[in-house]
Amino acid sequence: MASFKVRKVWEQGVILSVLGLCFTLGFYSPNAHSTPRQSLTAGTPCSGCHFSPNGGGGRTELGWGSMNKVGAFTYDSLGLSALHEQKSNQIAGMATVGLDLRIQGARLGNPSKEGTEVSYPDFSWIPMQFQPYIAIKPISALTLYGSVMPGPNAMDGDLDTQVYAGMSTYEWWASYKFGPTAPTLRIGKFQPTFGIRHDDHTMLLRGDALKRRFPIIPPNFTEIGAEIGYQPKRWFRAELGGFQSTHLQEVVDSRSADESINLAPYAVVSRVSFMPQFSWGGADASASDGFDDFDNFDDFESESAEPALPLVMNTWFGLSSYLSDQFHLLNGFMGLGFNNGLSASAELSFRDNPNEGQKTFQQMNTMFAVNYAWQDWLVLNARVERGQTQRLTDTLDEVAVAWQYVAGLEFFPVPYMEIRPEYRLIDTFDYRFGQATVQLHLFY
Repeated sequence: MASFKVRKVWEQGVILSVLGLCFTLGFYSPNAHSTPRQSLTAGTPCSGCHFSPNGGGGRTELGWGSMNKVGAFTYDSLGLSALHEQKSNQIAGMATVGLDLRIQGARLGNPSKEGTEVSYPDFSWIPMQFQPYIAIKPISALTLYGSVMPGPNAMDGDLDTQVYAGMSTYEWWASYKFGPTAPTLRIGKFQPTFGIRHDDHTMLLRGDALKRRFPIIPPNFTEIGAEIGYQPKRWFRAELGGFQSTHLQEVVDSRSADESINLAPYAVVSRVSFMPQFSWGGADASASDGFDDFDNFDDFESESAEPALPLVMNTWFGLSSYLSDQFHLLNGFMGLGFNNGLSASAELSFRDNPNEGQKTFQQMNTMFAVNYAWQDWLVLNARVERGQTQRLTDTLDEVAVAWQYVAGLEFFPVPYMEIRPEYRLIDTFDYRFGQATVQLHLFY
């Protein structure tokens, strides 16, 4: 009976995941600048706005320039002309600097019940990220990149002690592009390219339904390795890399208290993406000859007409794999975005690491999101996430399912500042907990 229930839970998860992916492919579309949402609506790959081809981290001059005047109020309107008139985030034409600072206000933890009384965790502020970046381009084909994300014990000299297992306090790499349509080689300590790298660290997609506050892949996850990226066409990109499994082993160990799961000392990571673009309508600028204006038939002067802009739809879909002996992580993703600001995306993440003794730790997480950029500085968004984990050992058989419903705004009051008020509803086998949260993001 128990195994039947487990099977039914997994079947429901698969059905909902497939329906969500089909719904995304068939109905909506996305539009954007530097986040996945922005990449879809603008039709620009992540590498156009970030030095990392997988997105996230330091911004290129294009990525910085796309947001340096986005705000309900620009700095010149506030009398800060020096900030408004900045032309670039470069120093001496060679070095590029950047920064991400995020904090969140929320009620951490789960509600508890004693008798008929339910108590909720206190509201608190959590530092999510403080990460400066620098990129140096000695020549156009070569990029040297580094960033640091101090952990709680960084002042004690323990730079690798972080909040989550597998998290790293620094990232560095060098990349070389062999030609305009030739491959790019990247070597260093960085996050392998798999799935989609989202800017919201609270997503359940890389999380664990059994331990929701402890993600499978932490926000600043990195490994030492090398990766080749190849994009011969605008609509196609592929990555293949080999990495150590040092931090990945830490993640696996943190979820395997009573059994040993030993990974290979290395991992192979691959991703393939397709980004076709479609457009409808639109017309060139034309002139009126006046013959259709019978009230002014003597006026034969031409008047210029505004060109009709086409409706452009950008798409993005692909698959990735992250494999290291007993660790298998597979991702499927897709998105659609229109140049009018409407976008949607879906992703499925499946993790499986069976142990030698037929012990199992499986996860299947899905996410479906819709966004609409009403203004450059105000974006409405909503998403539904489902996380499912099954842990099977000699003495234990656990299945956990968590749903997360999130609706909110991305509000940019001034350039370089985002306020993200949200309402979150968590639904699990044990409880249902809704709360209002807010994120503050300062960036450059």
